[in-house]
Amino acid sequence: MDLIDRYLAAVARQLPAKQAADIRAELGDVLLSRVEEQEARLGRPLERREVEALLIDFGNPLTVAGRYRKTQHLIGPEVFPYWWATVKIAMAVVAGIYLVLIIVGALAHATPDQFTHGTPPVAVVVIYLFGLITVLFAAFERFGKVQVLQKWKPSRLPPAVGKRRSPFELGFEIAWNIVFLGWWLGAYKFRDLIHPPYPDFMDVSLAPVWATWRWAVVAFIASEIAADVLALARPDWLATNTAILTVRYLFAIAVLGAILRAGHWIVVKAPIMPAHEQVLLQANFDRGMQIGITVTIIGMAARIALEVWRLWRARQLLTAPASAQAVRG
Repeated sequence: MDLIDRYLAAVARQLPAKQAADIRAELGDVLLSRVEEQEARLGRPLERREVEALLIDFGNPLTVAGRYRKTQHLIGPEVFPYWWATVKIAMAVVAGIYLVLIIVGALAHATPDQFTHGTPPVAVVVIYLFGLITVLFAAFERFGKVQVLQKWKPSRLPPAVGKRRSPFELGFEIAWNIVFLGWWLGAYKFRDLIHPPYPDFMDVSLAPVWATWRWAVVAFIASEIAADVLALARPDWLATNTAILTVRYLFAIAVLGAILRAGHWIVVKAPIMPAHEQVLLQANFDRGMQIGITVTIIGMAARIALEVWRLWRARQLLTAPASAQAVRG
């Protein structure tokens, strides 16, 4: 019986102290009954190797002890879909942030060492974020908050018709805006994160007109982030999300229109260049910025028209008879 005693002790070590004695006694009775049944069938006492085979068939002590634990998983089936959706959105945000940094690094011709200066490795960020989300959801499940997930309404599901941005696209856009907002507010400077190879050759900065509209830009970017979060939380609010987008973009068009009238948007300094070349360089930068602002205004106007058309189209499909929807599909 030495093997059985060792087996029961191994199981008991994996159990809560208050339950260990009772469960050990219960399992001991079961195992002794199996031993007696086999001995009666064979007509002799079991050999050591036969007892060992019986215990192997009964199960590993860790597995047996696990059957008596209330929690059999880290993230349960009810919580797993929400955990996985959160992980995907978080990874999209991380991907967006690092993509911005990679683009800036490429434009600045940064070496890998320069790019990683002051920037945590993406693997570290991903592992840390993945672990944090997992711990939070595991705690959420352990403390009995799962019933909150059952409080949902079919009316809050997004419409079955019409094209919408995916959670990954929304997460990526949130990341892009967070990076831009941090840079705009001076939380960091890309020239500090990524050093150009020839720092004395050229210095490019924003013209004073941008400082005049500093907080208007902050308000727009903050509203972009809030609107994307709302679109993630309530994809069924088609009219509300479209109205918020329209108001935001009309505000941005008005601000960009005022900035466009300034006529000067970038300050370029190149000490080693002749004066006439500096003037030409300055004009080229301003011309490029003028084109960029104009294209942005046109793109925002087109986006408003597109979203309004999508809303109208979705409502048309929703109110159309089922037969007409089948024909259109």
